Amino acid sequence: MLGLALAAVCIVGGIGTWRAGTMLIAREPRQILTAPGDLPIERTALDQPGTPELVGWVAERKGSCGAIVLLHGRGSNRLANVQRAKMLFDAGYSVILFDLSGHGESGGTVQGFGYSEGQDAARILAYARQRFPGQKIGALGSSLGAASFVFATPQALADAYVLEQLYATLRETTAWRMPFHALRSLQADILLAQMSVRLGFGADDVRPVDRIGKIGKPLILLAGGADPFIDRGQVAALHDAAPASQLVWFEGAGHVDLLRYDTPRCRDAVLPFLSKNLCQAGHV
Repeated sequence: MLGLALAAVCIVGGIGTWRAGTMLIAREPRQILTAPGDLPIERTALDQPGTPELVGWVAERKGSCGAIVLLHGRGSNRLANVQRAKMLFDAGYSVILFDLSGHGESGGTVQGFGYSEGQDAARILAYARQRFPGQKIGALGSSLGAASFVFATPQALADAYVLEQLYATLRETTAWRMPFHALRSLQADILLAQMSVRLGFGADDVRPVDRIGKIGKPLILLAGGADPFIDRGQVAALHDAAPASQLVWFEGAGHVDLLRYDTPRCRDAVLPFLSKNLCQAGHV
């Protein structure tokens, strides 16, 4: 009887874990997004055989000081970057906002923690180079978007990176999301064990901390001081792995939109960094 009870518990637990994994990687419902009326938006789509269609917006600034690609966080879409896009456009940049695969209007059936979306970021950066030849390209990503830029390297590189709320390893950030504190690591390992079957890569592949130092371009990290999913140790590890990077803390901020949380601090950190690393000398 004890053996049967244990078997039943294992089966029920396995089914529950599989369902949780299904929810974890399931794409967001495909949406039709309305462009903001106060940006000169042009809709664009990248459609290549064998890859998900990627849908985005471009706002071209005449005489721009460079072009910035903006990628959103998990479970979101390009609308989340409209406020950032307006700030950058007003500061003299062209902006490119895309939905990552599995989000918004883009194709794709799953979300891949930034690892598989690295291919999306590489395609979008290549498009930005083609669309704005001769200009420097910036990359601004939040959470999933930040990880996507990291995993796009070394196939595709921007000229400067703003990485907001980037996690160090998938195992660590998943463990911080688990409900039972004493067993967080074990719960994360059990949940992530199904990844190789479902996605074709494992949790040990999804380690931005191992890739960020290979970018070799100017980089600034923005982190929330009270982020419940990305502890200070993860942020410190990322900063150590890219020793030339800048680090800006937003004390008291959780895993939230840092521009909305503290607009002056975010603006004062990001705009001088981009100006220094993207704008040509003498640009007005």
